[in-house]
Amino acid sequence: MQGTQYTQVLRTRCGRCGFLAHFLQPYFVAAIFLLWFFVRTLRNVIKFEYINYGFLDPDRYSDNLNPNITYIGLSDDELNGSALTIPGWLRWISVLSPVASVLTFGVAGFQTLRFIFRNGIPESNTEAFLHRIIVGMPLVFATMATRATIREWAVMTGSAWTQTISDQLAGASLMARQEKWGEIKALQMATYEQNLQVASAFQFFAVGCFTQLCSEALKAAIVTHNPNNVLNRMLTIGTQRSLQRDSFIVRCLALGGLWLFAFLGILKAVVTLIIGMITSDRENVRLVQPIYAIMKMLNPVFVFATVLSVIYMTMLGKMGVVKNRFPGANRKFHATRALLLIGQVQFSVLQLFITTNGTSPLSRALHNITTHGTSPFLHKIERRSTYPDFGIHQARLLHSSLLCFECLIVAIVNLIVWNRECKGRPPFVLVGSEGADLDADMGTPVLAPSHLPASP
Repeated sequence: MQGTQYTQVLRTRCGRCGFLAHFLQPYFVAAIFLLWFFVRTLRNVIKFEYINYGFLDPDRYSDNLNPNITYIGLSDDELNGSALTIPGWLRWISVLSPVASVLTFGVAGFQTLRFIFRNGIPESNTEAFLHRIIVGMPLVFATMATRATIREWAVMTGSAWTQTISDQLAGASLMARQEKWGEIKALQMATYEQNLQVASAFQFFAVGCFTQLCSEALKAAIVTHNPNNVLNRMLTIGTQRSLQRDSFIVRCLALGGLWLFAFLGILKAVVTLIIGMITSDRENVRLVQPIYAIMKMLNPVFVFATVLSVIYMTMLGKMGVVKNRFPGANRKFHATRALLLIGQVQFSVLQLFITTNGTSPLSRALHNITTHGTSPFLHKIERRSTYPDFGIHQARLLHSSLLCFECLIVAIVNLIVWNRECKGRPPFVLVGSEGADLDADMGTPVLAPSHLPASP
């Protein structure tokens, strides 16, 4: 209600230049802050990875990983193996990922400005808010994925081992230097996880917004108390209460799973953030190991829940009452659901290819299968499923880098599917009290929902 009143005030004061009201909204302030945050991140990428390190040229940062020069405490695998190697194909994927993030901001920014100038006064209903969340999600994800990529670069290029640390540990033992390097890596990886968890929390918030929209649509499908509705004036008070109770039960049964998924997703992100802050100090790792082990065991369950929730949201989007409230809901939410699925599943898939001691989880699984079969196709896959230069650091770098490109795809899809609705009018249908508040001044009656129950 307060948001609607604020919008009416802006409508009155802005007059014909109603589009100016968008620049006085809280979401515009949030967008400016996010843009400033991203520009700062991009500045660091250009200064260090692009200029100082020549687009991650190994010859430009190899001295950072030389213990004879910087006294860095590398492990044997990091010094003589491939634990910190950035393969050529991965180098260019990661180097170009910030460019994809810049394009994501360009596409989403163009979509937002076009919507503002074509539709004038901002709406304050759930549909309008969901639209802003859908447009903003790839921006948040691209920003946080770029920052996560920087953290992995800091480890793999050795730039996290600063000159100050090098001077302090110049005469220290190898064990002391390795312990310090372990602490630095733990801090960088904790920040890596925190960045991606912030983006994940925003995703689950978007799922909650979609669920709220479906809840309002289902509530409107069952006639509730409205003195202006002819049917409601014919119903008894007891019947109206019965309809209200039935509406609540139907919404709980239909949407309870999605509400729980959104809540548990945000809770998981918050717990992971807290664990990341605690494990940044290696002395506290033992304190959270039981919790971390439980969360790791539950990861496959959460991946399955994510897939199930995506299917569930697709089915809800096909309901007539949801289509009436939010035209083209499925089409407009496809890209967002895809990013939700990718964000939760992609790293789990990449972990199947992480190679340790010459084998990967995928190669071991295929070996167990091929030992009991003679399929030449499976034998061929088994031989090619092990990559010596693909460890945990390479998997993390590839994951955060790919997310930037995937955010660009999502932003482009959003621009295309929202294009038609942006041309003539806001892509929303006002139903319920908010519509009544906005239309009251113009004397326009609010249409009752088209899906009415049979008269008792």
